[in-house]
Amino acid sequence: MQIHVQLNNGYLPQRYTREATDRYQAQPVESFPMMLQDIPAQTVALAVSLIDYDAVPRTGFPFIHWLAANIPVMTELPADFSRQFTGPQGQTSWMSRFYQLDDPYFAQHYAGPNPPDQPHHYTLTVWALKTHLALTNGFYYNDFRDQLAGNVLAKDEIQLLAQ
Repeated sequence: MQIHVQLNNGYLPQRYTREATDRYQAQPVESFPMMLQDIPAQTVALAVSLIDYDAVPRTGFPFIHWLAANIPVMTELPADFSRQFTGPQGQTSWMSRFYQLDDPYFAQHYAGPNPPDQPHHYTLTVWALKTHLALTNGFYYNDFRDQLAGNVLAKDEIQLLAQ
């Protein structure tokens, strides 16, 4: 399986990051489009994560920007997929006790890259699943990882740069 994301001069287009005009609580909320190739024929559903490991020196932990599971099998996730998707989406790091955005919106949607100090690398991972995961809206990353165990047919991971 392969992930392709259209970049602008090597970076995620700004409409999905810190310069986004479509925002909620000052955070970018329009998820970026992605193309998927070579999805195994037996795939029942897809799952996605977007994590900023460059945030560790600033926050003390990797920053979760998006978790989604049980996505119907498709070769393109269009722009703004997160807000249109009715399947389960997980807690972002904005829901952490270390931030003041205690808003259920961030437990169920994409909260785009918004690096505070310099460009960051974001790890986008897509999994092709053997079965639907037993998750509901607002799930946590640890539950997501537990559910992935033994249910993955294929996986691809790419680094995306955002400023």
